[in-house]
Amino acid sequence: MPDTPAASHAPVRQMVLMRHAQAAPAPFGAMGMQADLGRPLTAYGRQTAASCGALLRARHFAPELVMVSPAVRTRQTLAAIGSFYGDRQPDIRYVNALYDAMPETIRDLLYEVPDNVNNIMILAHNPGLQALVAHWAARHCPPELENALHQGFPPASMACFTATQAWNQAADGDIRLTDLSCQ
Repeated sequence: MPDTPAASHAPVRQMVLMRHAQAAPAPFGAMGMQADLGRPLTAYGRQTAASCGALLRARHFAPELVMVSPAVRTRQTLAAIGSFYGDRQPDIRYVNALYDAMPETIRDLLYEVPDNVNNIMILAHNPGLQALVAHWAARHCPPELENALHQGFPPASMACFTATQAWNQAADGDIRLTDLSCQ
């Protein structure tokens, strides 16, 4: 029997785009970027972020890299999520460019992800996240997710995507929406 090479399968890469959980408004009279950056989560926001963490663990999601906006509400959302599946500690990067980022900025960050990083999470803000989710979902949206997609991307929403290419090489058409959870 001749030797045949084992079929090589590219790993399926997973990415979760998540909007921060519900945050309190800035204090009365406080305006500007610093006031917005300092907005903390509400009690409800902490609760929904914890629920999102439980959902991610139930799905066995274990990111190797988490990119987070520097805003207090995104940092607190990550803390409230808790540990990931298998209690793996991901590389956590606070990325200033994620605060008030346009979809193109978020997309460009993927080009900087090393080849060997398969599972990532990006925790940021609207309207950039919602626009990017809609852009990728327009190409490949499972029919059962279409209604949820049209509801918007409220706080604590998560969109799950897969790709067979490395994130730094994946074209928009390679990135597929697999699940959408809108709190």
